[in-house]
Amino acid sequence: MRKQAVSAAYERRLLVGGIAAYIACFQWMYIHYLYPNWAYFGFDYNPPDPKYLVLAWTLSLLPSLWMPIHLTRPSQFAYWILYFVVFIPSMFVPLYANLDPPPQIALLMIVFFLGFALTGLSYLLPLAQLRPVSISPKVFWTAFTCIAVGLAGWTLIVFHNHLQIVSFADIYEQRNTSSDIAEGTLVNYPLMGLTGAISPFLMAYGLYYRRRWFLLAGIVGQILVFSVLGTKGAILSILFIPGVYALLRVGRSPLGLKITFACLTLLAGLCLSYISSGYDPGPLLFVTLFVVLMRLLPMGGLVTAWYHNFFQQNPLTYYSHLKGVSWFVNYPYAKAIGLEVGSHYQPGADLDATAHFWAMDGLEALGLPGLLVISVVCGLVFWVVDSAAKRHDPRLAALVLTYATYNLANISLFTSLLSGGLGLLTVFLYLLQPKEGMEELHYTQQHAQAQLSRTPRLA
Repeated sequence: MRKQAVSAAYERRLLVGGIAAYIACFQWMYIHYLYPNWAYFGFDYNPPDPKYLVLAWTLSLLPSLWMPIHLTRPSQFAYWILYFVVFIPSMFVPLYANLDPPPQIALLMIVFFLGFALTGLSYLLPLAQLRPVSISPKVFWTAFTCIAVGLAGWTLIVFHNHLQIVSFADIYEQRNTSSDIAEGTLVNYPLMGLTGAISPFLMAYGLYYRRRWFLLAGIVGQILVFSVLGTKGAILSILFIPGVYALLRVGRSPLGLKITFACLTLLAGLCLSYISSGYDPGPLLFVTLFVVLMRLLPMGGLVTAWYHNFFQQNPLTYYSHLKGVSWFVNYPYAKAIGLEVGSHYQPGADLDATAHFWAMDGLEALGLPGLLVISVVCGLVFWVVDSAAKRHDPRLAALVLTYATYNLANISLFTSLLSGGLGLLTVFLYLLQPKEGMEELHYTQQHAQAQLSRTPRLA
């Protein structure tokens, strides 16, 4: 037990050090890459008072004292990803962009921190003892195949003459054309089901159990969606879902350390590549830097700054941006909120600034109190997902939820849950029978390991 305690303390110190290094690299990247190249997009740089930087560092590092190092529940993978791509950027980018007075930004940071901690409290709740549903694998996969074929067939019937693979530069034109064709067909629902649930589930299952035909079917499904909508997430998932599989499978280090040092290596490596290019990257490096250092890692912080500033001056929606609620509460805007925010900060660009759920279901709906409300809701959703998946190896369930995690960092929680695939994936995990009890055994072993490695944390 003493050796295990020493090992747990060492892992925690290593984690804190890795996150501190990541934050330092993030600051360097913002000042030396984002600001010189993307200030016009909103990544401005106004050096804040040192006391606000100390606050940002403190709030960013504190979660490293409780973040779950070992993967015992699948939603913990999502919690970690949201920490790196939403929470940490939201501690620094609003300060640098300086759209609001620093005291208001400091209050935003503190409330966001409390909300993030509230979400993590869900890991203190014991999982629900759900009654297993006795569905044979044959029945499950027959029903799954019928749903998948039905959704794909619906899509092909509507778009059979308009399927094409386009470059990222042409995807918005592709979306506009597809939107005109789809009008009145309700085909957006099968498209979201395919890209958010069916294809990711097939890819995850195929990778985990090494069933190449399942993996291939999932890839084909994502290519189909990309050929219709030009959805970047769909085509990139062909890369990042296998990447997550490799992260979960390779090495014996716990998940928290793997994610931390993978993110640190990615960020530091690209910063060094930028330096070695003489701050003038070639075409391939330019695109890579854009995707990772501009679009992936800091954008969650920029939309936090935008939504906080926008709804300081404009009416809150009180969740009227959600279908159903809008029947009872008047929606105060002419366009979807992403377009309203995007056109405000990028006039004439026709930018759809959809954002992570803390912005869309928190700041947009109720202002700062909304951050706390939606954090509690998110924690409950995580608890339901974890309870539904408790019979499975959490690595399998986390892999299944990879695309849903991507959605949480980019769209409303309710949209992700109801039409973005998260709800359907939860049902799939609940109905899918574990293979000969191995997943439940592995879950029990990992849970016991995490319990022995006790440190100050929420899980």
